[in-house]
Amino acid sequence: MQKSYTNSGKPSPTSFSRYPSPFQASRTHRTAVLLMILSIGLITACGSINRVERDRFTHTIIDTLTASEVKNQPNSRPEGIIYPSSRTVTTERALLQYDSVVTREYPAFIRLALFEGVGMIGTLQTGNSTLLGLFGIFPEVDDILFGDPTTIPDRTLFTGQQLRLGIGEWKLDLFKDDPNWTYGLTAFEQISPDDDVENTLTGVGTLSVRKRWYLRDRIPYVAITPGLHFTAMPSSYVHANVSADVGSIAGVNLRLQAGYVFGQTTLIGGDARLVSFPYLGVGLGMFDFLNREEELEVEWKNHEHSGWQLSVLDFAFLGSSADSSFFSRKDPKTQTENPINGFTVSALTAKIALPFADYRFYAGTSLLNFTVAGIREYTLGVLPIQVGYRWNPGSGKLAIDPFVETAFAPSRYLQAGARVMLPIADQTSLQVVFGYLSGNTGSELLKNLSDRIQTSSSFSVFYIGVGARLFDRIFSRDELRYGRGLPHE
Repeated sequence: MQKSYTNSGKPSPTSFSRYPSPFQASRTHRTAVLLMILSIGLITACGSINRVERDRFTHTIIDTLTASEVKNQPNSRPEGIIYPSSRTVTTERALLQYDSVVTREYPAFIRLALFEGVGMIGTLQTGNSTLLGLFGIFPEVDDILFGDPTTIPDRTLFTGQQLRLGIGEWKLDLFKDDPNWTYGLTAFEQISPDDDVENTLTGVGTLSVRKRWYLRDRIPYVAITPGLHFTAMPSSYVHANVSADVGSIAGVNLRLQAGYVFGQTTLIGGDARLVSFPYLGVGLGMFDFLNREEELEVEWKNHEHSGWQLSVLDFAFLGSSADSSFFSRKDPKTQTENPINGFTVSALTAKIALPFADYRFYAGTSLLNFTVAGIREYTLGVLPIQVGYRWNPGSGKLAIDPFVETAFAPSRYLQAGARVMLPIADQTSLQVVFGYLSGNTGSELLKNLSDRIQTSSSFSVFYIGVGARLFDRIFSRDELRYGRGLPHE
């Protein structure tokens, strides 16, 4: 199918937005946000993250002291005469009682995930491909930054996208002796078979029932997982699927998925449409953690951790060698004077310790990395590949992290640098980052972020920045699963 566009570069009246959103109408937006908040509260109420066991003891200590004293008369006694004994025996008893509490913490969930994306094949209805590619998360720079899809090639292998945020699963005793059944809730779900927004299904508080058969029960787990999912609002639909899952390593999961979706697009205003389609998909989960049932009986302190570092949000403000600052682009007189030229943001970062050289080398990725070093110097990377080395000088918590990172889509770039990180609170670290960035923006429109034509989409800059990492966890050497004499070694 061919797309229809007007000369202005915008979709024609007969086509729809290529990135469908269920929140286009204000009423739908408010209702969906409210339902999402309620579903998050429902997830919290129905299942917890930790299970705490407390053993209370009463200790009783009894101490008995017996003293024996003999007082002999100082004068001599005639032999053969019996006198009363002069021995004195004194007994003292002391009783001490006190209480003690032993606390043990266990995981209470089978699965917790922040993000899951699936690129779906064979789902076209009345529109064209969403062009979001593998995992349903590879947008084009021109469309996402400038809203201009006219130069984007028509890739049609992955025609649809499934997006899920906030997933929780807990043990379900559905059958007495049959393990690995779970029930779950998803805070937000969107299924787009094509770029026609009228075909988009949106779910808040999706209820799921799953069963897992493990082909490999050690990290990385391999499992076959059929599931049945029910959504009532804002759309109403049933989704049956089965997936082959591999993971979870530092919260990263891959899956090959097939399923069937049937339902009604909306129950909140607008015209409802019946949508049904089968699909084959390739999915990715980030910050997606899985526990086997046996692991629910293992204390947190004894769990296996393969990741060196996990971070939800990583940001820094940058000063760079770019000619024009992104923050002062509207005032030409100050463009070269502003010390802050741009910023960098990474979301859902996972780094895996590699089992050699004292486990300090790592490989990692992020769901998204967006770096702006100037008006013409910017990159947008999905699932960039990063390798580096962790160094802890002295015996403190300070960490120095030299790294090399590259990405291939939507932008292509290579950067080398180092981070200096200092934890300042629970799951929060300050960081100083510096390095060299060279690449191509990935834009075919040759535009910069101020919407002016630029001469080239390739660039090279040096940069230095200061920022923070939020919801950040750096695991120590003795917390890693390597070198602990565990069965997998």
